Amino acid sequence: MTHEKFASHPALEDAYLTGWNAGHGLACHNIPTLGETIWVDGLGRVTVDAENIREVHESLCFEAELNSRQFSPFEMVAHEFNSYGDGDDDTPSADELWDAYNEGVCDAIRADISTYTDEDYGIE
Repeated sequence: MTHEKFASHPALEDAYLTGWNAGHGLACHNIPTLGETIWVDGLGRVTVDAENIREVHESLCFEAELNSRQFSPFEMVAHEFNSYGDGDDDTPSADELWDAYNEGVCDAIRADISTYTDEDYGIE
């Protein structure tokens, strides 16, 4: 899955795909449970129900993504992106790589969540 916006350079495409893969994994592993009362950054303490489950799912994914940046192997990704510097000589800048990565994460999380049905969440 490549966003045409980042197809102009292999490093941007790789950054987007790295973000996409991270976002996909987060969406698959942070599925809330109906009836569970949890703390979610940005939402506070919530009881997961049929009305808020998708919002909670997305919030859990983005919270997990931010938390994952504190641990390896993310440090290797960060080092690679930050090594690009200012983007001279037809090379993307570190900021452009971060933008591609972040967009890949967001796109994947939202794409995955959009495919979840009520049945997937256990909503009858």
